[in-house]
Amino acid sequence: MKNINKIFFIFFLSMPLYSEVKEDVVAKVNGEAIFNSDINSSKQAILSQYLELAPDILKQQGSEDKINKMAFDKAVSELLIKQEATKLGIKVSEREIDNGISEVKNRFSVDKEGNKISQKDAEALFLDELKKQNISYDDFRERVKKDLMARKLIDQVIRPKVKSPSDDDVKKFYDNIIAIINNSTSSLKLSSEEMDDYTNIANKLKDMFAERIRIRHILIKSKGDDLVSKNQALEKANGIRKQLLSGADFEDIAAKESDDIESSKHGGDIGYVVKGMLPESLDKVAFSIAPGEISDVIQTDFGYHIIQVTEKRIAQKIKFEMVKDDLANIMMQQSFAKELDKYIDDLKKTAKIVVFDQKFKQ
Repeated sequence: MKNINKIFFIFFLSMPLYSEVKEDVVAKVNGEAIFNSDINSSKQAILSQYLELAPDILKQQGSEDKINKMAFDKAVSELLIKQEATKLGIKVSEREIDNGISEVKNRFSVDKEGNKISQKDAEALFLDELKKQNISYDDFRERVKKDLMARKLIDQVIRPKVKSPSDDDVKKFYDNIIAIINNSTSSLKLSSEEMDDYTNIANKLKDMFAERIRIRHILIKSKGDDLVSKNQALEKANGIRKQLLSGADFEDIAAKESDDIESSKHGGDIGYVVKGMLPESLDKVAFSIAPGEISDVIQTDFGYHIIQVTEKRIAQKIKFEMVKDDLANIMMQQSFAKELDKYIDDLKKTAKIVVFDQKFKQ
């Protein structure tokens, strides 16, 4: 499991997730505290990575304990890098710090619905967030500076060691992935960790080249769990379907009537899906109807749906030339992760790390 965390180990210039109020100290690294909130921040970053790259791993027994330990290791590693950057006197300019702060502020430039807001309102939201977390602007600026110093250290020390893989190495990498996709793994000599990494990549490639459809839907939710409420919702859904069959515009109806607030803003469009992404009853219908056809009313745990397929893309065969650049990039990420891992291990050998929380002790 740990490789995903290491491949995506970056200093991210985020808003701090804790305030200067008293809270539990989980550990100290060379005398500098790691707080509970530091672990929670790392944990959220790791969970986001797994949700995107390998969501099934989160369902495995013991995954929560493993992720907690990964989060602790990530927090320690990041602090060690920042301390080393300070020790080495890595310099960042005032302009670089200003740009880093602007990078963070830009994340406040859209509201929860994704609509752009004015610069004045965005600035107010940013300052309000600092106030909520009891952090002064000067303290925030100092944290951005340390993040940038750590980034620069990695760019100067780690990245130069990462070389582009040869075409032969990329081809071997590709052959291993295809073997996994074809369930021909008996000849592969891979550790369980390597097999997990290859399997995650193989699953992503399968999704990229699988048959996919683009759909829009209208969702009608029941206002209660009682039979009367459910019947009312079903009756409304059936009425909407009749309007659609009579020529009503799907996008207009979805915008006005759908209880899926997010997709209703886009005329019911939920984008491209591959088989297995949708609830089973929706999946079965979606991949059986023709583009433009209006489905029957379909019941799921969310309510009653009417769907329309707007586009179908047939499955494609995975070919080396189509994916070699992406695979080479993944291999470079893995190489970067190994070099960073070595560097952090060397820092740990001379660091004084005191752990106070029992669950994080090795």
